[in-house]
Parts: sequence; C-alpha cells; structure tokens
Amino acid sequence: MQRNAIMQGLTRRHFLRSSLHGIGGVALASMFASEAVAGGDALQLGVLPHFPPRAKRVICLWQGGGPSHVDLFDPKPALARYQGQDIPASIRGDTRLSTMSSNYAKWPSLPGIKPFRRCGQSGIEISELLPHIGGIADDICVVRSMNTEAVNHSPGVTFFMTGSQQPGRPAMGAWLAYGLGSECDDLPSFVVMTSSDREKSCGQLFYEHYWSNGFLPGKHQGVRFRSSGDPVPYLGDPPGVSRSARRELLDDLAELNRARVPEGNGVETRIAQYEMAFRMQTSVPDLLDFSNEPKSVLDMYGPDVLVAGSFANNCLIARRLSERG
Repeated sequence: MQRNAIMQGLTRRHFLRSSLHGIGGVALASMFASEAVAGGDALQLGVLPHFPPRAKRVICLWQGGGPSHVDLFDPKPALARYQGQDIPASIRGDTRLSTMSSNYAKWPSLPGIKPFRRCGQSGIEISELLPHIGGIADDICVVRSMNTEAVNHSPGVTFFMTGSQQPGRPAMGAWLAYGLGSECDDLPSFVVMTSSDREKSCGQLFYEHYWSNGFLPGKHQGVRFRSSGDPVPYLGDPPGVSRSARRELLDDLAELNRARVPEGNGVETRIAQYEMAFRMQTSVPDLLDFSNEPKSVLDMYGPDVLVAGSFANNCLIARRLSERG
C-alpha cells in the first residue's frame, strides 16, 4: 500500500495514539508537557544563545532535606549565646515558623551542629561538617543575602526554582536553556536527575513544575532521567521495528503535523522534539557508557559512583552531559 493511501485514512490524533510507544512516548511527554505554549519562533528552533555568554553550562546540585544554612555556610553566633533560651517575642513576632509549630509551648534557640572556621585566603566561614568544601573556599561563592516567602518544602522549592510559590512560571533550568542555548543537538538542553538513597526516603516529593518551561517554548522543558531502570523509557525500538522503519515513521508524522496544524502553532517545535528523541536512541546509551572513564576519575566521585540513581552517579552523568554541550 502506498504511503499517501495510508495517510489519507488516518487522522493525526489516531496516528499519534497508534504509534506513540514506538517514538519515545514517555520521553516526549516530558519534553513538551506544555505543548499548548510550545511556540518556536523565538529562537527559530535553533540552539544558538541570544548573546555571547560568559558561562556555557550550569550544573545545579539541589540538596533537598540537607542541614540548614545556619549549620553549613551561615554562622549565627547569637544562637550559641542564647542556647536553650526561648526566641524573644520581639524577634519572633506573629510569624508562624512552620505548619508543625502551632502547638509549641517553647521556642528554644539551637546553635549550629558543628563549629565554623575561616577557610582559604578569603576567610569564608564554613562549618567543620564540610571539610572538603572548606578546602576549596576560594573557588566558590557563598551568598548570604537570600530570603524566601515560603515556609513549607514544596512552596519553598518552587519559589527557589521559579521565583514564585505558585507553579506555572519557567524554572531556572528552562531560563538557562533559553538564554544560553545548547551546542548539542542529540541531547536535551535541560536535564533533571533525582537521586535515590539506600535509606528510607525522608518523604519529600519532586513535582514536575520544579523543572517546568512555564510560558517559554516547550523545548525548554526539563527532561527527567529516571533513577532506576532505563533513564528515558521507550527510546529503544520495539521488537520488529528497524531503524529505517522508525525513520520513515517520523517522516510520516512530521508530514501529518505540517498538514493538519496551522503554521506558527508550535508544529516545528513539536517535530524537532520527535527528532530529538530519535537521536537520543544512540546518544543516551553512549552518555551512560562509563567504560572510557579512568578508574582514578571514578574514584573521585566516591564508592557509589557506579550505583545507578546514587548522587555520585548523577554527578558523573551531569559532568558527561556538560561535556557534550
């Protein structure tokens, strides 16, 4: 049967439903979850930045559930001076310190877990909990002027990632992808990885709006790599489907999209993301092949570096992603 004859009997919706598992469905759903706002004209679907950037790539290590800033980078000597004493009402005011403190009878001050010491030539005060970070004090920047509007975990993380407690605005990674662009055309410009732990989870959840593209074009949506199993599901060809058949399938899908979706309605962005998933079939396995990493380098990441989903493993993948642009 001729290709045109097949296409005449298919609607775009039916075509997508019947072929989604063969074209990286889950990966693509993550890549353009905000399809309704997936414009494409802003950057002409290219990957060039708006202006020559000083930075080429950014790796954000989000330590959710870790010790507080006053225990790590932000010493508060008064906490030790008033240890065990209630926080004065003149300081506390009517502020509700958390949703779990409504029935508290006392508000004692607690000092830092470990003493602070000045590190490096800069003299930055860093907790003795972090001796290795203290050794690179002159290579990092500590910001102590930040504040928040939120108390609880999820609104606080949303505020940090997007600048608003309410979901819907572009995440920091989406803005970076939009502003810096990417030198790589076979991997997403914004990748998200969540780490698993040997111990029981603390119960904090990860919500997709933490890496949302918001009102930016859909190609800037963060693509989440899973911490167990295949990082991106359904990238492999189903049994009986060859690489050439996959290529023909994508060509047909692009033709249907262009024929049935008005120009300027994000169709080219959508097509480009299907093409990205096709290229990821080879780029993702190569990314995760650590056979060319010297043992001396792997040892720098710690004993869990080859444990899929561990923090060390994700740091290694993040470095390899950044090397690819």
